[in-house]
Amino acid sequence: MTPINISIKHLQIPKGRRILAVSDIHGHCSLFQRLLKQADFSDSDILILIGDLIEKGRENLASLRYAMDLSQQSNVTVLMGNVDLMRLKMIEELCEETCEKFFDYLMTIRGRSWSSIFDEMASEAGITLDSPEKLLSSRHILLDRFHREWDFIRTLPAIAETQNYIFVHGGLPTEDLEEVKTRALFDILKYDNFMASGLTFQKYLVTGHWPVTIYDDHISRLSPLINRSQHIISIDGGCGIYPEGQLNLLIIPEIDCDIDRISHVSCDDLPVIEALASQEASASPVNIHYLNGKVRILEDGEEFSHIEHAKTGRRLKVLNKYIYSRDGQWARLRFTDYQLPVAAGDRLSLAEQNPMGCLVKKDGVCGWYQGPWKTLPRPEEEHEQIHDETGIGQKR
Repeated sequence: MTPINISIKHLQIPKGRRILAVSDIHGHCSLFQRLLKQADFSDSDILILIGDLIEKGRENLASLRYAMDLSQQSNVTVLMGNVDLMRLKMIEELCEETCEKFFDYLMTIRGRSWSSIFDEMASEAGITLDSPEKLLSSRHILLDRFHREWDFIRTLPAIAETQNYIFVHGGLPTEDLEEVKTRALFDILKYDNFMASGLTFQKYLVTGHWPVTIYDDHISRLSPLINRSQHIISIDGGCGIYPEGQLNLLIIPEIDCDIDRISHVSCDDLPVIEALASQEASASPVNIHYLNGKVRILEDGEEFSHIEHAKTGRRLKVLNKYIYSRDGQWARLRFTDYQLPVAAGDRLSLAEQNPMGCLVKKDGVCGWYQGPWKTLPRPEEEHEQIHDETGIGQKR
């Protein structure tokens, strides 16, 4: 693959025009379209897509092509994400030495609720990628037939700079963009844990890539996070990564507005329930995530395990499904023990229901609800269902 240099798009945004920013669509085209409708996106707005258009969803090719169509409008800027770059690299560098690893990747994706852009392209071309050899022999077809899509990714800028804001998928080591041009492209697209870098900027830096929830050790929050001291705004809501994930769209009312006027809209595909009882918020919650997820297994059961969180010493009983890797008595966990504050009548997004209760989301915050609830039915449904704490439903 020919090295791709860092390119920067400079935007002079007139006063009085909204700036809308969304990142990490990850193959959720329908969700993205709903989000634009929810924000009343129009030609008078400036729209910036901050990378990772594909993978982790089931509409990858549609998402990419929709972004391509939008980019034809003068008010839309599409930036590159690390996933976009890496999928381009995978197909362009595919060879005998890499085809088995590539095929293993496809098998992993197929085993989850996602699809891959490679399978979607192959399906459209009438090809079944059922072996490493078939993958390798189909490489030239996927590159030639879909050259417009791959060329679009290859030529995407990495950074968009405006008067008061800089947009980039991962992060920047410095605000000196001329110096940034000398860096490796992948390093700024995949700048993990960027807000913890301690860097501060004059202009506000708007980023995606790192789900917002990882920046909080106490509560799992998925809405955009504004760090006023560092001038960093992180907007990745974990869409396609977490069951409770959401797609966020940042709304900057105008280029010179006060930071307090910035808002957002978000959407997801979760069912909505109505709480029938109130509950208080739990005290001293812990949010166990990618960075602080090391735990010690105290007692390993068939469905539940007792664990001790290495960072806080908190002892918890958790479903084994939340333990995603094990190494003897040590493991990695993703879990929150937060009991959401809920009032009867609240509408909650239901991420999952299991023996621990209902994992729900309210106003972009994820936690547990233990009370009775009812479904909010679709128009074709004649009955609501009432659920007690055990989740057993009864017709009403």
